[in-house]
Amino acid sequence: MAQVADLLLLDDFAFAGWSGGGPFALACAAAMPGRVRVVATIDGMAPLERLRNVFEIGFLPDELLIPAARWAPWAAAALLQLIRRVPPRVLGWVLPHLAGSRDGAALNPPPLSLLATHREVMSGGVQGMVEEYRHYFGSWGFDLPEIQQPVTIWQGEEDTLVPMKHARRLASLLPNSTLRAVPATGHLLPVVMAKEILDDLGPRPRN
Repeated sequence: MAQVADLLLLDDFAFAGWSGGGPFALACAAAMPGRVRVVATIDGMAPLERLRNVFEIGFLPDELLIPAARWAPWAAAALLQLIRRVPPRVLGWVLPHLAGSRDGAALNPPPLSLLATHREVMSGGVQGMVEEYRHYFGSWGFDLPEIQQPVTIWQGEEDTLVPMKHARRLASLLPNSTLRAVPATGHLLPVVMAKEILDDLGPRPRN
């Protein structure tokens, strides 16, 4: 990310991560305290130090993929290959079940661009996703209490994929965090809150 920022001539920048991207946004904040100005995690996961934490996620594919990627990566790859072949119409049925009443209404019917993204994300293979899932379990390689930048924790109150307990745990571990629980939204919170999230990431004075 530092190289990307250099290419874009950015001295500092904001970083947002949704769902499994939340840990990576926090990792960048920890690794680049002088450049990452502010962070947003959106329905983001808290650390998964123990196997029981994995089974509290609330989404069966992730509960299978995270431990498999660590101990049986071949099995994780096989499962992802199956998911890769899921027809778009099936995904169109699943997506509203990950949402709350508000974001679910915005996805009825799911936009074609969102279904195309599902196909594209694994078009080059699944090994990158296996590696991503492997990193979720165990130590993330940095300590959350050491992150001093402002972190806004956006959480859909109706999220069953990454439940509210993750947001509360992140808030308890991040010393300069603000928890924003959004009623009537689930895991697809960015669909209806994109403007508010981007506005919150705008310029703000450093502490």
